[in-house]
Amino acid sequence: MSGEKSYHAHPMTILANLWRVFYLTIIPVVRGFLTALQGGFALWVQGAWIDILIFLFMIAIAVLRWHAVTYTYNDREIVLNLGWLLTRQIRVTWHNVTTVSMVETFYLRPFRAAWLRADTLGGSAGKPDFSILLHRDQARALIGRQRDLSEQLHPREYIPRTGSVLALALLTSNSLGGILFIATFVSQSGRLLGNEFSDLIIGTFEEVARILAFGIPPAAAAIADILLAGWFIGFLLTFVRYKNFAVSRSRSALNIGGGIFTNRQYCINFADINFIDIRQSISTKALKLYSLYISAVGYGKQKDDMSCIIPTENRRIFTLNRERLFPSFSPSRRQVAPKPTGIMRFIGVGLALCAAIPLAMVILIWIFPSWQGFILFVGLMSMVPALFFLTVRVMDFATCGFSKSGKYYTLRYSKGFYLHTVVIPENKIVCIELRQSPLQRFTPNCDLIISTRAETHFYHRCRNLNKAKLEQILKM
Repeated sequence: MSGEKSYHAHPMTILANLWRVFYLTIIPVVRGFLTALQGGFALWVQGAWIDILIFLFMIAIAVLRWHAVTYTYNDREIVLNLGWLLTRQIRVTWHNVTTVSMVETFYLRPFRAAWLRADTLGGSAGKPDFSILLHRDQARALIGRQRDLSEQLHPREYIPRTGSVLALALLTSNSLGGILFIATFVSQSGRLLGNEFSDLIIGTFEEVARILAFGIPPAAAAIADILLAGWFIGFLLTFVRYKNFAVSRSRSALNIGGGIFTNRQYCINFADINFIDIRQSISTKALKLYSLYISAVGYGKQKDDMSCIIPTENRRIFTLNRERLFPSFSPSRRQVAPKPTGIMRFIGVGLALCAAIPLAMVILIWIFPSWQGFILFVGLMSMVPALFFLTVRVMDFATCGFSKSGKYYTLRYSKGFYLHTVVIPENKIVCIELRQSPLQRFTPNCDLIISTRAETHFYHRCRNLNKAKLEQILKM
């Protein structure tokens, strides 16, 4: 590729490189502080040239690192050159790329810059095979190479209604992500704006918690308010991420995009999709709503990535768009289902949790009687997810099963608080295991565990199915 034009990364990479060596600013800061203590402002000015040299050194490193990042590409591959002391060259052929994604955050838009990422089956599970900050037009040109433009004239396209995105945000947002966001915001605000501002936020929250206590212990009210605030922030983050969501399908690629403040675009090689996952929670099961996710290397990999393909829809709209986007991934009827006598295999853990929480409450109140109100509140709050988990396991018992149609396997099982209907192509299966626990050894049943291709170990478990029927279908 020596005769082809070489391109540099976006100049904003210089600022990104400066941020990576920002810790070096501690040297002039400490020197200036100590000098000012010893001799005042005049002495600090005399030694300011040292600080200037350090800052110039940091800028020089950032510029050199930016200048050393170049790439070339053609119809066969993209080549990324990195480093000016220790050099590296990364070569990725286009047909081995599973997912190309472009992320244009709100603070990069004024500079017309975007991050371009590429992932293959042989890459790291925690980070993309390569990531580079490019001019937006260059990033779009590269992501366009993964799209078969001749087939995009009449693509099969799905654009969800705003209500569908709202339902996804309402029903799938959890408090943990929002709590982490709030904690990061408070800590960073204290670092950037001073501890007084951080203390003001915390003090305001404590006052709100006290007002909303309604007779319950203030500590319990604070926990409830934190969970509620975390859920609300999680709801907003999910809605903002999926607003303007759209997905289109050509014969060879799945193209996805959306977002308000951060624009995300993905191009996924359709042949590299490992499986589709139709998910339902207790609420969506009761409302007969469905969401569809996929497993593909590079999609949903980062914590802020999109992961859903079809947000929450009713059966008619969901089925129509699933068949439009994934016509070959059609769930088949159950051929093997658990027997009624095996229900304890499903609900045993949930029953144990529901029994253990009241027992723990009684013991803790006996040991700490002065904390009775707080313990009762936390215990009752803990019973809610325990009962939800037990309900999911009951639903899992009613719907769990396995089937095979042609070269596609359909598995129905629960994991955590969700019911999953997974459709897997035969060529994406790595391992099939029929596992019997010590108690199952005295029954004709076993657990079916299927591992699928991914950058990390990923398995699907269907509980307590008839071993002989599974062996007959699988021809083991």
